[in-house]
Amino acid sequence: MKKDDTAVKEKKPRRIGRKILKILGILLLVLAVLVAILSVRHHILTKRDKAAYANAYGDFYRSPSGDQMNYTILDNGASQKTAVILPGYGCPTVRYEFDAFIKALEDQYRFIIVEPLGYGLSDETDTERTVDNYCDELHNLLDYLDCIHYTLIVHSIGGLYALNYANQYPDEVDAVIGIDASVPHQIDADTWIADPEHIYTLYKIMRPLLYGSGINRLVSELSFEQTAAQIPTLSGADKEAARALYCASGISDTQLNEMELLGLNMHKCYDMKFPEQVPVLYVLSADNCGTLPQWEQWHKDLVTNPKSKVTVIEGSHYLHFTSLQKLTEEIKNWIQ
Repeated sequence: MKKDDTAVKEKKPRRIGRKILKILGILLLVLAVLVAILSVRHHILTKRDKAAYANAYGDFYRSPSGDQMNYTILDNGASQKTAVILPGYGCPTVRYEFDAFIKALEDQYRFIIVEPLGYGLSDETDTERTVDNYCDELHNLLDYLDCIHYTLIVHSIGGLYALNYANQYPDEVDAVIGIDASVPHQIDADTWIADPEHIYTLYKIMRPLLYGSGINRLVSELSFEQTAAQIPTLSGADKEAARALYCASGISDTQLNEMELLGLNMHKCYDMKFPEQVPVLYVLSADNCGTLPQWEQWHKDLVTNPKSKVTVIEGSHYLHFTSLQKLTEEIKNWIQ
């Protein structure tokens, strides 16, 4: 083989390699420009959204730390019983997320919908998100409202706070209803995602990549009609305010601190059970029971009152979206 032919063959792979690198460089540059555009767009539209949902609902209570907590009271006069709703982690708007759920049970309770600090229309806070601080803030709010007897209705991480709260104020809590609620022993699950430290690390990575970049806003915009279909009771101005809240939502510093302390909070409540005088209804997701074989038993281990019940229904973690009718039927039957 001639030397010239050999040199040509050696140059071809180099040229192909350079072309590939050039194409990759162009693609990365285009991606960077798109992300920059989405990020700037997100920050501009978030200012508009905040104006759209400012004072959209509820009233405010100023905590001893000076932070304002949003709460909404819904009462059609059909019941003298009060239920307090607490959300799952990262809920963009407690008021709107539970609207259909509340309207399905409005003949059973008057509702106090609480947006904890760092959620919805409530302020962020520098107060550490320990389970005790959370419960103190909630009790201060209910004391401010002269509410001395109530049922706690909680979703997801709200279950951890309800367990601690019921042990602090057993004479005030008439009952606890958990919607696929979290329990301290889930920290024992032999899955990567169940470890609070792993979840915290994941959220720290997600915050700039998905939320700060504006990608989450784009996903929320494209999927909002599907979300709204799961809350069919929203209409008009409420739906537009909900859209703004979902699109502008992110992982706040307060929520990130809450996730950072989740492991410590679970260990604090690890040996707790509900007081014997507090009946509990746990409605669990069949999906989670399939993923975590001990999910049902962990909940059964927490209840001590003979009127308590742990039941499993078909649906995902957000049962108040995916299985609303069955969920509210279970609650009504248990109340009666």
